[in-house]
Amino acid sequence: VAAMLRARWVLPLAVGAGLGAALARWERGEHREHRERGDAAEGLLARLPVLPAVAAASLPAPPGSVRTELSKYGLPGLAQLRSRESYVLCYDPRSRSALWVIEQLNRDTLSGASDRAACDFQEDDSVHEYHRATNADYRGSGFDRGHLAAAANHRWSQKAMKDTFYLSNIAPQNPHLNQNAWNNLEKYCRSLARNNRNVYVCTGPLFLPR
Repeated sequence: VAAMLRARWVLPLAVGAGLGAALARWERGEHREHRERGDAAEGLLARLPVLPAVAAASLPAPPGSVRTELSKYGLPGLAQLRSRESYVLCYDPRSRSALWVIEQLNRDTLSGASDRAACDFQEDDSVHEYHRATNADYRGSGFDRGHLAAAANHRWSQKAMKDTFYLSNIAPQNPHLNQNAWNNLEKYCRSLARNNRNVYVCTGPLFLPR
């Protein structure tokens, strides 16, 4: 009987010891596999090229442009840029309009003797003719030619104001919106510029179904 009892205890102990050893080997194998995977992943990451962030402010600025000042805090994108006397824009050839326009406003830019009556809406000849907007696109469309960088924001220079009339700086706007709420928003931006050292305005269109 004693021998039978010892046999009954020895068998579970042997099975338990065997399972424990197998579990330990499995855990060691799993840890080793995880380490190998981790080492492989780290090795892969180490081999991947690290692309330095392109500082927009480090881009070469054309003579007389404001790109350096406007881009010192970064730009939303770096493709299809157009640099003007008074703003920088990102052009979208698909919509024939700007994706965004950024401008710097302060008391100096708002002051001057520039005459809006001396400015005309004009095609942007820096854009290929297949992808540029024309005045004919707006004729009979029911939309206003709405400024993104507003003309009244740049009275400091006749050239700067004239640049705001490039059709690349224009978006089709509902006349009621353009002449009321949008006009009030432009005035609000100018009021901020009169009471602060510098105001940076980034504007873009929202395309909605008619």
